[in-house]
Amino acid sequence: MTYRLLHLADVHLDRTFAALGGDAQLARRRRQGLKDALRTAGRVAAERSCQAVTIGGDLYEHERAGADTERFLVETFASWQPLHVFIAPGNHDALLPGSLYRRAAWPDNVHIFSGSRLEPLELADGLTLWGLAHREPVWQGDPLGGTPPPEDSGVHLALFHGAELGSRPDGKGIHGPFVAEAIRGMGFAAALCGHYHRRRLDPALGLLYPGSPEPLRIDETGDRGPVLVTVGSDGAVTMEALSLNRWQAHCLDCDVEGAGSADTVLDRIEAAAVIVLDGDLERSLLRIDCTGELDPALSLDTATMETVLRERLGVAAVGVRDLTQPSLDLDEAAAEHSARGAFLRATQAALQAAADEDEASILEDARRYGLAALAGSPVGLR
Repeated sequence: MTYRLLHLADVHLDRTFAALGGDAQLARRRRQGLKDALRTAGRVAAERSCQAVTIGGDLYEHERAGADTERFLVETFASWQPLHVFIAPGNHDALLPGSLYRRAAWPDNVHIFSGSRLEPLELADGLTLWGLAHREPVWQGDPLGGTPPPEDSGVHLALFHGAELGSRPDGKGIHGPFVAEAIRGMGFAAALCGHYHRRRLDPALGLLYPGSPEPLRIDETGDRGPVLVTVGSDGAVTMEALSLNRWQAHCLDCDVEGAGSADTVLDRIEAAAVIVLDGDLERSLLRIDCTGELDPALSLDTATMETVLRERLGVAAVGVRDLTQPSLDLDEAAAEHSARGAFLRATQAALQAAADEDEASILEDARRYGLAALAGSPVGLR
């Protein structure tokens, strides 16, 4: 018998989208987009003849999930019947006392795993789903650290929220750490995971991260959506990524070297952006990195640039990072018998004594702002 399920994770209902700079209307649109993504997943699961939907944690954000989200999830999952819904709570939606998972009156087709060790649930003859829950937001246990399934007992799938250590993105928190090689070593045909927001399908290791169904940050580029998992009558597991996202994030590196004014910088960015933007502009997010060397007297006000570019391009959100460098021989300028020379000598000494890269980055910004101020220009913070 063939068994099909649709796997998703990291929906993050009720996310604040604070990085949007206080744009309350856009934040509301983004939150509604996450609800729409969940509804779409259920519709597609039915259209693709799935028997179940699996959710690998971070379905919602515990600190902000209220009664409206509770009602939305209960009604949505009830409307999916006869589809089964299997949920493995993660670090943002941990199975805490008083959590939405504990207080809602879930329909009969919903099963929420509650143990901190993988526990089995038979899906069909010869097919078992094993799941666990994060019972605290900072759980550090190994999801695959328990007792393996019995040998020669059919096909086994694991469902959990965890950080695969071999592919952890920079800065991503370590919750439920494991290594991909342990999936097959523990007797699982596949691990249906959540936590990483970028999609990763590795059939050779049996590792599956669907990624977030919509971009949650302005730099989360690429196609997004749930993954169709099929277990064939021969026990083979196949994975098919579905691209269902309605919001799209784009990242653009723009060389603005030699630009004589902020308006020239804006014109260059606009010309480069229209090439990469496509689809629904009102649901497009654009992150721009300005690079190259600029006159120290030219200061870029990134907040103003973001507002202007959003209006010019007609996109939902723009984020600008000023990664330019001053077009100045710093050593030569530091030798000057002037206020600028004294300032550069002081900043160079501080940079040499910097304790780490973070402190050095702050000092480099300070040098940049100081040079702009000494040139008599307005100082635009990055």
